Amino acid sequence: MIFAFALALLVAAPPLSFGERVEGTRAAEGARYAFVIGATRPFDEAYPRSVFEKKVKREQAEERVLSSQFGIQLTAALLSAEYERIEKETRAPDQWEAIKKALGGSRAETEEVVCRPILVDRVLRARFAFDQKIHEAEHQKAREARQVFLAGKTPKGSSTIRLSRKAEPVGTDELLAKARSEASGPKILAPDEPGKKSDAPVPVDPDMAKVLEKELKTKGDVTTILEERNRFSVFRLMTSDAGEWLVEAVQVPKRDFDRWLDAVLKTAKPSAGLPGHLGVAKK
Repeated sequence: MIFAFALALLVAAPPLSFGERVEGTRAAEGARYAFVIGATRPFDEAYPRSVFEKKVKREQAEERVLSSQFGIQLTAALLSAEYERIEKETRAPDQWEAIKKALGGSRAETEEVVCRPILVDRVLRARFAFDQKIHEAEHQKAREARQVFLAGKTPKGSSTIRLSRKAEPVGTDELLAKARSEASGPKILAPDEPGKKSDAPVPVDPDMAKVLEKELKTKGDVTTILEERNRFSVFRLMTSDAGEWLVEAVQVPKRDFDRWLDAVLKTAKPSAGLPGHLGVAKK
């Protein structure tokens, strides 16, 4: 009973109506527009109200997907934390202050208009990136490629890559994403840019470097399947020295987020709306 009461205290106030959300978004973007260098057209001419109606509809649709596909809904505590994060980390404090002023100095409205869509988008993309069911077909391709490597053969689509043995530091956002996902899912290895060409070995993050040091010791060694944000990777060692590994690699891209989201929205049933809090719902 005490626990349930404590959770109730975290529930956010009812969200803004659609019209209020549209007007709030319009006001916030208008404040931001004032800082755009070289902007000469009046804001209302450049961005009619229909633009913000479409934007808010998309944001609300993403929130419904977050709830229906992953059982997640936002809490007041999460919205408050996102507000505080922006307060501390924004690289454009003048714009942030202008946006808050345009929203009447209301923290509650700022959390709804600015923080809610940012938070929904970030959480939705993170859950999508490491959902086993969504990427099952791609994971199966990686498993099949690994079996071919283990059999001493070369899978179709493999390539030769030089990987640096010097770990590349991971940024704050990547570290936070890794910590969230590792709490309930597989290991996260931050991806390098696909198709990137360079004479230098491809840098890897500290987690990947640890895995490679452990699993690639002798010619022919094959790694486990390494899950990255945008793909699955499997490596087989060819040669190595103090500075790099030369590997045969199979890298299977994961499903594209925007295409997946559009497909989900096309098949989703109309909804009357969402509750104004975001926690984990029972399935």
